Amino acid sequence: MSGCGTTNAPSGGGEMAVTSPGGNIPAPPQIDRSKCSDKGKEIVTADTNLDKKPDVWKFFETTNQGGQKVQILTCKQVDLNHDGKLDEVYYYDDKGVTTTLEEFDLDFDGKFDLTVYYVNGKKVREELDTNFDQKPDIFKYYEDEKLVRVELDTNYDGKIDQWQYIENGKIDRIGYDTLGTGKVDKWDRAPEGDEGAPAEGAAPTDKGAAAPTDKGAPAKGATPAAATPPAATTPPAATTPPPAAKTTATPPPAKK
Repeated sequence: MSGCGTTNAPSGGGEMAVTSPGGNIPAPPQIDRSKCSDKGKEIVTADTNLDKKPDVWKFFETTNQGGQKVQILTCKQVDLNHDGKLDEVYYYDDKGVTTTLEEFDLDFDGKFDLTVYYVNGKKVREELDTNFDQKPDIFKYYEDEKLVRVELDTNYDGKIDQWQYIENGKIDRIGYDTLGTGKVDKWDRAPEGDEGAPAEGAAPTDKGAAAPTDKGAPAKGATPAAATPPAATTPPAATTPPPAAKTTATPPPAKK
C-alpha cells in the first residue's frame, strides 16, 4: 500500500548530538538536514505489514532538469518494528542516488545509536553511542572503505581520550590521554602482540649487541644457572661387565 501526503510523516527527534566545535573531536561532514523535512516535499508511504499504518516514508523533491520537472528522492524513513518510532533514516545526495547520512536505532528505544557518514558514496565515518545518552562516544574513520582509526571517549565527558590507529587490519598503536588535556601523553606500540617489540618504557638496544655481563654473571632478571654438581661418590660401572658366576648345580630334567 502506498500513498502521498505530509500528514503521515513521523516526527524527527532521537538524533545524536552534533559534535561541538572547539573540542578534540573532528567535525563531521556537513549534512543537509532539510532533506528529511516534509516542507515542499511529496511523501510516498508504504505499509509493509498490512496493518493499515505506514511504516516506510519516502520524501521526494520536484526539480527542473532540462526544462522538465523531475522528482528526486531526498530521504527515506523506516519503522522496522511497527511501533510508530523511526528505526532507520537515510539522507540522499542531490541526485537521489547515494546516501550521505544514515541513522539507526539499534535497540528500538526511539533514539538513534549509530550515525554513518558518506562522501561521494563511500563511508568515511561512524559515530556510536554505547551508553545511550544520545552523545556519540566511539568514532570510526574510514579511507577507501577501510577502517584506519578509532577514537574513544571512555569516560563519556565529550572528549576523546584514546586513539587507535589501524594498519593492515590490525591495531598498530594506541595513544592515551591520561592527564585530561585532550592530547596523547602515553603510547602503546604494537598492542596486538608483536613479539619482537620491547615492553612499554623499555630502553632501546642495538640489534646483535650482547648485553654486558660482569665476568660471566647472569643478566639482570635471568634465572641463575645451577652450580656444577660434585662428582658422584659411587664409582662408574666398568665398561666390560664381569663374567657370570659359575655354578655346579645340575638343572632338573624337563617334565614329561
